[in-house]
Amino acid sequence: MRYKARNRILFLTCSSKFFTQIVKYLNTLKKFNLKSAHYQAHKITIVLGILGLSYNCFGQLSINSIDYSRVPQKKVRSLVKKHQRNGAKYFCDLKSSCYSEQDSGTYSFHRNTQTIKERIQNVWNKLKSIKPRDEYKGKMVSFGFLYSSKLNRILYGDDDYLEIEEGDIIFLNLKLIGGIKNIAVALEVTGVDDKNMTIQLCYINNGMTEGTQQIKLEENIEGNTVICQETRYRNQSKFREKKLYPIFHRRAVNELQTNLKNFIEAMAMVTNQ
Repeated sequence: MRYKARNRILFLTCSSKFFTQIVKYLNTLKKFNLKSAHYQAHKITIVLGILGLSYNCFGQLSINSIDYSRVPQKKVRSLVKKHQRNGAKYFCDLKSSCYSEQDSGTYSFHRNTQTIKERIQNVWNKLKSIKPRDEYKGKMVSFGFLYSSKLNRILYGDDDYLEIEEGDIIFLNLKLIGGIKNIAVALEVTGVDDKNMTIQLCYINNGMTEGTQQIKLEENIEGNTVICQETRYRNQSKFREKKLYPIFHRRAVNELQTNLKNFIEAMAMVTNQ
């Protein structure tokens, strides 16, 4: 009974303001003396919109559902709690801040490439399906946890994983200066393009860094695969953006791409034996 009552309260809280706006809009429509059929069509469309919005809010997993005993990094746990202090209750409250072409002049740019001795389609399949704990497994970058919006589920390091999907939110920990300094970052997967073999991730807004990372695959003349990561970013602190970020970001990307190269090439060797 308590669970049902809580869900009713959640449903009403999510949609009360929206319902108020809709009522005002319906009252406005009446003033124009629209034909009955036209007016009814407007009402049906609006009601369907209300139901869809309410359902999305109603079904979202609470951030309180995180099992912190399965998140080993202190900074990752602290980042989540910071978002909660800023008002986030559900994972849908976490908003990404992507690169904006209109403000392109305000962003810095970084590009890094790595060649993998394997066919491009095989690399793409492995890139999509590699477990986050294996991809983000190095001295500098480690995997915290992942929220799947499609499954509405939290995935930890030892959970089964199918493949990367749009809407995933990935929480990572970065060790800087040999672990003297640690920072946490969250990225939302905003695009997975099978045709062009690209994955796009945007920074979850934390008041510090904004921008987009794009990972794309290209085939070279030897028939091997070049994995390229392009990052467009900006930071509230221009000193961090211009002096610190490029150094640590380059090291982090180099580590990730080396992990991918070693993992994929090792898998290819086992397959070809």
